[in-house]
Amino acid sequence: MAKELLSTKVLEDILQRTRMALEEGRSQIFEVAEAAQQECTRTEVVLQTVQAEMEQAIAEVEDLTRRFAQIRVELLKSNRDYLEYSEAQKRRIYEEAEQVRTALAAAKERERLLRVRRDNLEQTLAKLREIAAKAERLVSQVGMALTYLSGSLDDVNKQLEHMYIREQAGQEILLGQEIERKRMAGSLHDGPVQDLAHLVVQLEICERLYQAGRQEEALSKFGDLKAIAQGTMADLRRIIYDLNPMTLDDLGLVLTINNYLDDLAKQTGVDIRFILLGQEQRLEPQLEMAVFRIVQEAANNSIKHAQPRVIEVTLEYRRQHISVSVRDDGIGIDAAAVREKFKSGKHFGLLNMQSRANVFGGSLQFHGEPGKGTRVLATIPLVNGEGGEVK
Repeated sequence: MAKELLSTKVLEDILQRTRMALEEGRSQIFEVAEAAQQECTRTEVVLQTVQAEMEQAIAEVEDLTRRFAQIRVELLKSNRDYLEYSEAQKRRIYEEAEQVRTALAAAKERERLLRVRRDNLEQTLAKLREIAAKAERLVSQVGMALTYLSGSLDDVNKQLEHMYIREQAGQEILLGQEIERKRMAGSLHDGPVQDLAHLVVQLEICERLYQAGRQEEALSKFGDLKAIAQGTMADLRRIIYDLNPMTLDDLGLVLTINNYLDDLAKQTGVDIRFILLGQEQRLEPQLEMAVFRIVQEAANNSIKHAQPRVIEVTLEYRRQHISVSVRDDGIGIDAAAVREKFKSGKHFGLLNMQSRANVFGGSLQFHGEPGKGTRVLATIPLVNGEGGEVK
C-alpha cells in the first residue's frame, strides 16, 4: 500500500526531517520539565516557610486575643472602681490596652496576608506540577516516537499499515463510545427522566389536595411518591455503575465481575456461573476496566440475542497473559455470517470488545454454531504483571 504512494527516497527524507524535529523538540521539552521541577522544589520550600510563619502568626493572634480580653477586664474594673486606682495606674492600663489592640490588629493583618500568600503558592505549585507532569509525558512520548521512527526502512510499509489498523481500531472505539452514549441517554430518558416527570405531576396533585383541605388524601399519596423516588435512585445508581464501576478500585476485578454477574442473574433469571483460574493480581486500572467491559458486553449480548439457560464466565490469570471466556448454551450463531458482518463494521458489540482487547495488544475470538451455543474468548498479554503496550 505504501509503495504505491511513496518512494523509499521520499520516505527516508521524511523520516530524517521528522527525527531531527523530534530530537530538537524533545530537548526543549526536557528543559521545560527540568525548569518546572526545579521551580516546584523552590516553591515547596517557600510554601513550607510561609506555612510555618502563618502558624506562628496564628499563635500570636490567639495569644494577643487572650491578652486583650484580660486588659479589657482591667479597663472595666478601673472604670468601675476608679477611686481604687491612681491616675498613673489608669494611664498605664489604657496605654497597655492600646498597645495590645494595635499589636492584635497588626498580627491579624499579617495572618491574613500570609494566608493569601499561602493560597497563591499552593495554586502556583499545583500548576507547576501539572506543567512538569505534562512535559515529562511529552518527553516520554517523543522518545517513543523517535524509537519508532528509528526502525529499519525495510519495515516502513508494515509500520504504515499497522498505523492504519490502529487508526481503524481508534475509530471503532469512538463509534462504540458514541453508541454507548446514545444507549445511556435512552436509559436516562426512558427511566429516571420519565419517573421524575411522573413525580412532579404527583407532587402537583398533592399540592392541590393540600390546598383544598384534603390533607389525608395528600398524605396517602406520599407513599407512592417515596416509591417513585426510590426507584429513580436505584435506576440512577445502576446507570452510574454502568458508566464507572467504582468497585473496581476498591474490590478488584474478580469481586467486581462476580457481583455484576450475581446482579445480572437476579435480574434475568439466567443461571450465570463464574470460574476463577489462577491467583488474582491487581493490574493497571485501564486494563481491569477493559476486561470488565468485555465481560459486561459479552454477557449482555448473550442474554439479548442467544436465549441462554446457562452462561459460564471464566477468568484466568497466568504469568504471561490474562484471559476471559464467556460461553453460553443458547441458540448459537452462524460464525461465517457474523464474521462478514464483523468485517463490514456493523457488529458493534464485537467491534467494541475487540477494540478494548486490541488497545492492550490482545485478541478476541468467537466460536459458535446454530443450536450449539456461543463462546467469546479475549486474551491480553501481560508484561511484568501489567497490560501489554497500549496501541
